Amino acid sequence: MVTYEETVERRRFHSFCKVVLRHEMLDCFREFSYQNKWLVSLNHLPPSALDGICTADQYPSDYTTFSADGYALQISNERLANIIEKLSQPEQRLLILRFVLELNDREIGRMMRCSRSAIQRRRTSVLRNLRKQLTGELL
Repeated sequence: MVTYEETVERRRFHSFCKVVLRHEMLDCFREFSYQNKWLVSLNHLPPSALDGICTADQYPSDYTTFSADGYALQISNERLANIIEKLSQPEQRLLILRFVLELNDREIGRMMRCSRSAIQRRRTSVLRNLRKQLTGELL
């Protein structure tokens, strides 16, 4: 048989549980209200904003690698990779030193034992030919 004290304790416990659940419910409503006010659904973002938050897996088979002096230039564009592949080793090395190591013409000249102006002419010529071949293929 249940005593009076046990019944009172049960009622207190039930009342306590109801209060806790009510406050938890109010916290949830406050959180939902905050989210609705400050968070934006991805459906409402413009495509340009979505591009900045997306990632794509990249695998070694997705790009072609050219290397020189222990550094690698990875090209994912197949047309550009085919064109670079046709370049001579010194021209590929020049591109790698310029665009991977970001060396200036003087530093590249020291490494390739040429003058700065010779490197500048070669680089300009190589880039011009690359551009012609790429735009020629695009047309």
